[in-house]
Amino acid sequence: MPLSVRIDLSLAEPVYAVGDIQGCLESLTALLEQLPPQAPLIFLGDIVNRGPDSLGALRFVRALGSRARVVLGNHDMHLLAVAAGAGKLHRKDTIGPILEAEDRDELIDWLRAQPLMIEAAGVVFAHAGIPPMWDLPLARRLAREAETALSGPDWTSWLQGMYGATQWSSGLEGAPRMRAILNGFTRMRYVDARTGALDFDEKGGPTAAPTGLIPWFKDPRRKTKGTVVCFGHWSTLGLVNLADAVAIDTGCLWGGKLTAVRFPDRRFFEEPCPCWADPLAYASR
Repeated sequence: MPLSVRIDLSLAEPVYAVGDIQGCLESLTALLEQLPPQAPLIFLGDIVNRGPDSLGALRFVRALGSRARVVLGNHDMHLLAVAAGAGKLHRKDTIGPILEAEDRDELIDWLRAQPLMIEAAGVVFAHAGIPPMWDLPLARRLAREAETALSGPDWTSWLQGMYGATQWSSGLEGAPRMRAILNGFTRMRYVDARTGALDFDEKGGPTAAPTGLIPWFKDPRRKTKGTVVCFGHWSTLGLVNLADAVAIDTGCLWGGKLTAVRFPDRRFFEEPCPCWADPLAYASR
């Protein structure tokens, strides 16, 4: 089973990262028509939820086989938690058909075997990014630790305490430690400029951020500064293309675009998307 997958494509063919799909299968298939037929793909998480066809999107990505790699996102983790009996379906969730599907077990087992972090073409790929207080060796170790638990036979027990705003500390054990690792890889957007604590509540763009919060990738304490991190998760942030941070969640679900970026040359591909959900009707994204 894949653990913190490293794919050295820097000297071979390019790799294409794809932003948050969230069940928008129609937009995904249209975007892929812009790419070479067998181009290697890295999906940045949130394959499912809130869009019109979460089941179809999950089946489609899985059927891509070795062509595609996936990092887990917070909505993917929510699906796993519900499947494990550790979470409940929300009114606006669209993962119910997955849980009722004939191939439910195969889909869930495939999803929980996916990594939290991938390294390829000189880039680190993670759904929300890499917390500023983690250097790359620590991020690798924590990713492997969580991935081993999720892909193992006791995976349901590891998810029983998944929800909550636990901050990372090296002394954490058990469920709080797992929760903090998953929060770092799949939920963060901002950090407290003074304390460095990750913020899991604010979801707006930087121009509307409360005083004292800064985007995680702009934290001057960031230990992966200089390492290119490609991430999704943050639709109100939009497209970002900095020297060491590339963000490509461009709001497909909300009537924006589904974006892919090719590394190493950073060519962007965009597919305009229907508005499947009104962002003002959601308390969180």
